[in-house]
Amino acid sequence: MLSKKVYMLRKKSGLSQEQLAEQLNVSRQAISKWESGASFPESEKLIAISKYFNVSLDYLMKEQVEEIEPATINKEKTIDRTNP
Repeated sequence: MLSKKVYMLRKKSGLSQEQLAEQLNVSRQAISKWESGASFPESEKLIAISKYFNVSLDYLMKEQVEEIEPATINKEKTIDRTNP
């Protein structure tokens, strides 16, 4: 969840909401709303968060997913086009 990730990244960096807000050129209230899940950052701010904390947008946007073993991934099947 993005809200938890922003909170954890900020805390790991030892920043207050005010300090992060200054770095991203937003209000402290915006940071608070992002962290509580009350609002979602605009795309340009997502990119800024990604760059500031040196994490990918995938990391920010995707839910945490367990690793899948290669053997469990479905192989792409060939379509038999000879039988309509």
